[in-house]
Amino acid sequence: MIDWVRKIAFHFGFVVVIIRSDTTTGEPGRKTFVVLGCERSGKYRKYKQDVQPSVSGTRKCECPFKLRGKPKGHGWVLKVMCGYHNHELVETLVGHPYAGRLNAAEQSILIDMTKSQVKPANILLTLKEHNEDNVTTIKQIYNARYTYKRSLRGSRTEMQQLMMLLDRDKYIQHSRCLEDFDVVSDLFWTHPDSAHLVNSFNIVFLMDTTYKTNKYRLPLLEIVGVTSTGLTFTVVFALLSSERQNNFTWALEMFRRLLLTTEGGPRVVVTDRDIALINAITNVFPDSYRMLCTFHIMKNVKAKCKMLVDNVEAWDVSG
Repeated sequence: MIDWVRKIAFHFGFVVVIIRSDTTTGEPGRKTFVVLGCERSGKYRKYKQDVQPSVSGTRKCECPFKLRGKPKGHGWVLKVMCGYHNHELVETLVGHPYAGRLNAAEQSILIDMTKSQVKPANILLTLKEHNEDNVTTIKQIYNARYTYKRSLRGSRTEMQQLMMLLDRDKYIQHSRCLEDFDVVSDLFWTHPDSAHLVNSFNIVFLMDTTYKTNKYRLPLLEIVGVTSTGLTFTVVFALLSSERQNNFTWALEMFRRLLLTTEGGPRVVVTDRDIALINAITNVFPDSYRMLCTFHIMKNVKAKCKMLVDNVEAWDVSG
């Protein structure tokens, strides 16, 4: 009954919530019933007093709309106690915090797709394909994914969860902490299969640092190897506290431990024009030949030249 009432309410542009309910337990005076009302009924009540007065709003406006349901036979009887609202009804419930909640079936789909590393946008698209009345937003998908992942790690922090997963899956890992603090500053990890490939194809390696793969905006160093047939494979990742030569040197020293060859390291190392990384490579692998990545060169040239072209549309067409 409640699902049916909420579906009808969604169609008219408001949300129904349970105000009161009870279940028959055999005790005198207790009967099964449920009172439904508009989500904007009642007044906002603060659970704790603010130290300083805060400026905030509330959805509550003492809306009088109310329904009462009680079981009868194999069904329910629904009585309209008050059938009007003291506020305007919305045209759409998209973005509504309650209407956009995921039901049990949608939550199960989200968990399965999250385990499969599906992007949030594709999860949202799938949910809307399964239910054309779904009004969930992308923000609610992100929140639901975060809640699920937080439930997996329990009381562990995100760093502790990562370290636990690396240990569980037998990754080769190294880490170091800040001086006088029990806080991880740099973390290095690689898969055992990658370590075997490193020693099979140890001629050319590409090294690059990105900031757009984690919410903390920390430098993530990625080293990629190249096979004899021109294919690439991921070698290692290193999450660093800063983009300084000292951090890069530590990560490269850990990378050098993977190399079983007695030679001076890789023959060719390709990077962008990151001075700190280039200096670290010079110190750790002095015999390696260093090259600048042509992809990054062309990308920077296009970015600089685009600023000099007056007609942006003509540049986009020609590019």
